[in-house]
Amino acid sequence: MAELFNEVVPPKQGRALFVRAGEYLRITDLEGQQVVDVALFNARNYREKLSLSYSVTRYAMQQGAAARGQALPADFMSRDYLTEGDILMSTIFSPMMTFVRDTPTPKGVHKVNQRMCNRRFYESFGIYGKDGCHETISKVVAPFGILPEDIPDTIDFFMNYHHDCANRRWVVEAPVSKPGDFVELRAEMDCLVALSNCPEDTIGPINGYHCTPIRLQTFDSSQT
Repeated sequence: MAELFNEVVPPKQGRALFVRAGEYLRITDLEGQQVVDVALFNARNYREKLSLSYSVTRYAMQQGAAARGQALPADFMSRDYLTEGDILMSTIFSPMMTFVRDTPTPKGVHKVNQRMCNRRFYESFGIYGKDGCHETISKVVAPFGILPEDIPDTIDFFMNYHHDCANRRWVVEAPVSKPGDFVELRAEMDCLVALSNCPEDTIGPINGYHCTPIRLQTFDSSQT
């Protein structure tokens, strides 16, 4: 194992870093129940970025399997989760990162739809001047010439967000991640990764009502 990068991101802060093809990105929830919003960009063309709608289809997984010479039956059903073995796809349907490890129990408890929190979200609750994940990510990608309106929907790791079909609404519950739980992804292309250590501690149980630090690491080997 060769560690390339190791940094603790404080609560309510953001970070942008490059992860090259073949490298591994690990995001660790140090104290448990902390959500991390992650946006991905092709490091060689920032206009190509994460597409969650492509990522949650079985077809995305089949594309990766086909590249490895594996045959899988056709299945175009979209799902409401991503976990180990799934591939995060871009807006032009290219593999960006493969989901390698997902340690919380149960697996797959991450938000894969809808936008991230932002100032207008907080203002709707009467909270003014509070940056959301969109503002945080906007700040960390600004040095790369990426505008706020060009940020894709994020995958929100560790967020416990599910659909209540009977009441036709989305429900937020406290994350299931415990101290030391992590997700790990392998870059399939050179990626610019931009993230926000979610600042929500005022409205609901998104972060267990308490924002805590996370650890970012990258590795150049699969032996992680």
